[in-house]
Formats: sequence, C-alpha cells, structure tokens
Amino acid sequence: MLKFIRKSPFGFIMGAAAIILLVSPEAREEARKAIVKGTTIVLNLVDQVKNSALLTSSNPPELLSSATEQAAENNDSPI
Repeated sequence: MLKFIRKSPFGFIMGAAAIILLVSPEAREEARKAIVKGTTIVLNLVDQVKNSALLTSSNPPELLSSATEQAAENNDSPI
C-alpha cells in the first residue's frame, strides 16, 4: 500500500491533503463545510428520486385504465 502512495500522483495529492488537514484548522473547517454541503446535495437528490418513484408507482393504474379505454374506443369505431 505504501508503494501506491509513493508512486502515484493521486497518492501524493492525497498525502499532501491529509498533511494540510492535520496542520491547518482553517482547512479542516472549510473541508467540513464542503462535506456537509455535498452530503446535503446527495440527500436532496435521493429524496427527489424517491418522490418521483412514488409518484410514478401510484399513477400506473390510472395510466393503464386510460390506455385500455382508448383501445376500447378505437376497436369500437369502424375502419
């Protein structure tokens, strides 16, 4: 695992970020604010997906009944 940190640019960046967060209280505060905002955004998106899934799952019987009514009207009309 240490070889990954030493050889990879990503590992170097992560190590530098960890050192900065350990040393700087301002950096920790800003990182915390960013994490809270990110978490809020993710949770709001999850809620929107849940709500849209609930709305679509409650509507199919209505959609199906209107589709069957339209099909029945189309079958009754002479061609």
